Amino acid sequence: MEKNNNSYENKHEKQSILKNRQFMMIFIIAFLVYTSSTMLSLTLPKYAYDLGASAQAVGLLAGIFQIAALMMRPLSGQIVDNENRLKLLRLVLTFVLVSVIGIMLSKSYWLLVFFRALHGFTWGIGSTLFLTIATSCFTEKNMTGGIGIYGLGQVFAQTVAPVFAVPIALKFGYSTLYIGNVILIFISLLLTLFMTVESPVKEKKKYSYNLKKMIYLPALLPASLTAVNSIAKSSIRAFLVIFAGTMDIMNIGIYFTVQAITIALTRPTLSRMADKYGLSRMLIPSQIATVASLVIVSYSHSITGFIIASIIGGMGTAGEQPILMSQCVKSAPPEKRGNASNTSYVGVDVGGFIGANLAGVVVAVFGYRNMFRSFTLPVIIFSIIYFFLVFSGRGPKPAEKKTDNDQEIVIKESVIEEGLDE
Repeated sequence: MEKNNNSYENKHEKQSILKNRQFMMIFIIAFLVYTSSTMLSLTLPKYAYDLGASAQAVGLLAGIFQIAALMMRPLSGQIVDNENRLKLLRLVLTFVLVSVIGIMLSKSYWLLVFFRALHGFTWGIGSTLFLTIATSCFTEKNMTGGIGIYGLGQVFAQTVAPVFAVPIALKFGYSTLYIGNVILIFISLLLTLFMTVESPVKEKKKYSYNLKKMIYLPALLPASLTAVNSIAKSSIRAFLVIFAGTMDIMNIGIYFTVQAITIALTRPTLSRMADKYGLSRMLIPSQIATVASLVIVSYSHSITGFIIASIIGGMGTAGEQPILMSQCVKSAPPEKRGNASNTSYVGVDVGGFIGANLAGVVVAVFGYRNMFRSFTLPVIIFSIIYFFLVFSGRGPKPAEKKTDNDQEIVIKESVIEEGLDE
C-alpha cells in the first residue's frame, strides 16, 4: 500500500521510533540483507579459492561488488527520489534474491563474478533506498536518534554474521550457508507485504548519468585518505580467511565480530575526543592504529594475534571513519553536503576495488604476510602528505558554519550507508 499525503507523516509525529511499524519493518529487512551481504563478503573469496581461482582472480571477485555499487551511485539517488519506493524495494530485493540464488548454484568462477556484480549493482540502489525509507519515518525532533537506531542494525549484522558464516561454510559446506542467505532475503521480500511506504509524487524525469556529480572537489583530500584506508582494509576482507586457513585457524570469523564490537563501543568516545582535541590531531593515532593492525596481522600465527589486531584496527576505524566523513561534509555548503558525502563513498568503493585486486597480485608474487606489510606503505605515505597539507594550512576548509544538529545528522547518515563498502 502506498501513501503520498501528509496524514502518514502526521501519524508518526505521535509515535516513538520503536513503535513505528514501517521503521521496524525496514530495520529488520536492512538487518537481514546486511547479514546476508556480510556472510557473502567473508566467504566468497575462500569459496573461489577452493574452486581453484588464483590470488588475482580472488581479488577481482572481492572487489567487483564495490565497483558495481559505485557505478550505480550517480543514478541511485535520482531513482529513489522519483520512483514508487515500495515497488522499488520489492524489485531490489528480488534482484538480490536472484543474485544470491545464482551464487548458491554457481560452480564456476566467472558465474560467481557475474552474480556478485549483479548483487553490487542492486546494492548501489538498495543501500540508499533502505536509509531513505527509514528516515521517512522520523520527524526533525527524532531524526538523529532514529538514524542512530537504524545504524545498530548494521552493527548487529557485522557482529553476528562472522560468528556463523565461516564455521558453517567450513563444516557444512558453502551451499548450506548460501541456502541460508537465500532464506534471509526471501523473508525480507515477504516482509514488504506488510509495509506502507511514502513515495514522492512522480514526475516525468530523464535520468542523467553524470560522473562529475560523484565528486565534490573541496572534499577530495579527506576522501582520498578514505580511499587509501579502504585499500588497506580491503586486503584483510579479501584474504584474511584464506590466510588463516593456511594455518588451520578455522574460527577467524571472530576477528570481524570483535572488530565490529570495538567500533561500536569506542566510536562515541573517540568522536567526543575529536571534538575536544581537534579532528586532525585525533586522526593521527587512528591512522597509526590502522597501520599497526596490518603489521600485527602479518606476524600473527594464532587467533590471539588476530584478535589483538582486530581490536587495534577497530579503534582505528572508529576514529578515522567519522573524522574523515566530517571533514568531507564540512567542506561543503548545506546544498552540496549530499555531493560531499557521496565523494567519501566513492573513496570507499574505489579503494575497496583497487585494494582487493592489487592484494591479489601482490599475494601471487610475495605471499600473504608480505602483502599485508606492503599495504601499510600507501597509508603511511599518504597520511604524511595529508597531515603536512593540513598543518601547513592547505587542508580541507569548512565551507560555512553549520549547526551541530545538522552536521551530526549528515555524518550519521553517511557512516551508516558505508556499511560493508567499508
